[in-house]
Amino acid sequence: MTHEFASASDAEYAEYVTTVSNVPKVALSPEINTQLVLGKNMTLSFSEVPPGAAGAIHSHPHEQMIVVLSGKIDIIIAGKAYRIGVGDVIWVPGGVEHGGMGLDETCRMVEIFTPAREDFEEKLRQARAAS
Repeated sequence: MTHEFASASDAEYAEYVTTVSNVPKVALSPEINTQLVLGKNMTLSFSEVPPGAAGAIHSHPHEQMIVVLSGKIDIIIAGKAYRIGVGDVIWVPGGVEHGGMGLDETCRMVEIFTPAREDFEEKLRQARAAS
């Protein structure tokens, strides 16, 4: 099927495709790092949470979904703990207090935020400027 379409130019490719391994790491806390991919109306966060690392209880107006790629993590939403693992997706409504706690092994996850997180965009700009 793809032979019916022209290949994207390098500029077009760069506009639509991000290789996560080429994105600088950004600290979300002293223990938790992420790589951020920005869209116009959403933000993706490729996070690694080491064993015992805590994501402080907080809230933001952004709706959030978390997809676990490897490991397990306890996610706290509105004072309740949810243990999630590989293949699980958890929804965090905007404005609801939440946080997380790493368990026995590093947890790799993708977090999706909408609308886009301007604070994360600024963190990524700073990381790129520093590298």
